[in-house]
Formats: sequence, C-alpha cells, structure tokens
Amino acid sequence: MAELNRRQLLGAALGAAGTLAAGSGVAGQIWPLLGREDLVPGRAPQLALQEAAWTRAADRMSFAAVGDTGSGGRQAMAVAHRMAEGYRQAPYGLVTHLGDLCYYGSVEDRFDDVFTRPMRPLIDAGVRFELAIGNHDGALHHSDASLAEIDAELRLLGTPARHYTTSHGPVDFFYLDSSAPGLFGEDSSEQLEWLDDALASSTNQWKVVCMHHPVYSSGSHGSTPGADEVLEPLLARRKVDLVLSGHDHHYERTRPQHGVTYVVSGGGCKTTPVGRSRFTASSASALQYLHVDVVDDRLTGRSVRADGRVLDRFELRAREGR
Repeated sequence: MAELNRRQLLGAALGAAGTLAAGSGVAGQIWPLLGREDLVPGRAPQLALQEAAWTRAADRMSFAAVGDTGSGGRQAMAVAHRMAEGYRQAPYGLVTHLGDLCYYGSVEDRFDDVFTRPMRPLIDAGVRFELAIGNHDGALHHSDASLAEIDAELRLLGTPARHYTTSHGPVDFFYLDSSAPGLFGEDSSEQLEWLDDALASSTNQWKVVCMHHPVYSSGSHGSTPGADEVLEPLLARRKVDLVLSGHDHHYERTRPQHGVTYVVSGGGCKTTPVGRSRFTASSASALQYLHVDVVDDRLTGRSVRADGRVLDRFELRAREGR
C-alpha cells in the first residue's frame, strides 16, 4: 500500500469513514495521527471588542503572534477566544501569523472555518493580520499542491508576497518564506540577499523576523536543517532582536544566541511534545499565543495559554550602536 501524506490521511479520516471498515491498512496509519489532531468542533468566540483600541505612537506598539491555527476545531477556537480576551485586556493592532493557516482541506473551502469565524472579534476590531507562509504538510519542501494553497492564502489575506517587510511604530517586521527552495534550497540566494539588504536598510529601533520553520527547536521537527549555517549568521550580523516561528506545536524560547532571541509559538490549535536543549530558556507543550508590548527601548513578551494562564514572560532591551 502506498504511503499516504498527512493531508491525504486526514482527508480519509474525515471524509471516508467507510474506508476504515473496509480494511486495516488505512486505519493503521490514521488512528495514531488522529490522536494529535483538533477534530472536535468548537464554538467561535462571541466577544464584542472596542474597535481600534490600541495605542498608536512612534515609540510603542503591541502585537500578538501565533502559528499553526488551521484546524477550525475546539482547540483552535479556545486559542482564538483567549486572543480576543487578550485584546480586551490589553489591545493590540497586529497579529503576526506564523504559518499553517489551514489544515484538513483547501483554504479556499475552509477559510471561513479556520480564519474568519475564530478571528471574527479581532477582524471586527480592525486588527491587521500579517502572514509568514507555512508548509501545510509537515515537510520543509513545498509540493505543487501546497504551493497552490499558499498562493490562495496570500490572496485571501491580502499578503503582498512570499517574503516582505512592514513597519509598525518602533518595530520593523521581516516575513520570510522559510521553505526549500525559498530559504534553504539551491535557489535561496535571492531571498537571503533581499533579507540582508532589508535588515541593513532598517533604521527602526527593533527588528523582528517572522517565519514558519524554527531556527531552534527542541520539539518534534526540531531545529531546521541548514538554518545554523545559512540564516543564523545573517541574523546575528544584522543585529535582529527577535525571531518568531511556528511549525512545531509547542512554545519554546531560547536564551539569546549571538544576541538573538528565538521563540517558537506553534500551539495555535494542537500540541506535540517538546523537551529542553542547551539553548532553551523556557519550553512547554501547550495551546498558547504570544502577546508582545514594545515601549521605546523595552520589549516585553508573554506566552498566554488557552486557559489564560501565563506560561512564560521575558524582556528584551533594544541594542545600541546599530
């Protein structure tokens, strides 16, 4: 029997229950996978939030970061509800989405389920969403099917390109296509040269890089092969402050590595195990999102669980002599 990829397995599990009864070959692959998925329907957040309640200033801004939200299930709704509660308590004007916006089908078909319904309170409040594209099938390499999905995501979210930069108050954000060939393949030089030039041209106080595949991770996928050789030296040389990623479905923050702090925030709808490595400052397998406040030369981050408990807090000070 041919090996099925993750999307095919889930499609079989969700749409062809009769197949399970017909034989044990597919079932033997599906049942272990289903235990890690967010397949139970959930209620969308019903909160009414004050529109555009966040502070606008040249020296301050607040944002949320979350990755791997794309189930549309009960756990995704719980994280989305907590993000809306977080806005109500401390408003933010931006969500940086760290990839894998949609699981279990086409984003064209599921956009309302995986994005509009869970994020409706934030959308209605005028919060901006910016996307670092993901991989969809758990691998570093994009397939033709996942490339088509990514193109649809870019269009549906109004994302300008696979890699791009934005500015909000004192923070410049740099969004990467962290796939192969996007960042780690034979044709990666174009994006790396673009990133080097964009970081060099940045004059803002803070530099935050957003990407799907983690440079450092102690989780199921682990640190991305080649990132330590190809990407990390550039980030250190250009004095990036913070790198945000998803892909592994846990939370993890590193100790500064050559001056750069790396955070995995991939607990947007499901979890996978995580350990600790020499670089780990904090880690947990938890549904969560990241809330970040930037005020002048200080950046404060809080990893917030779906139940509202704070998992981790950290503070960075802006670098001098850029």
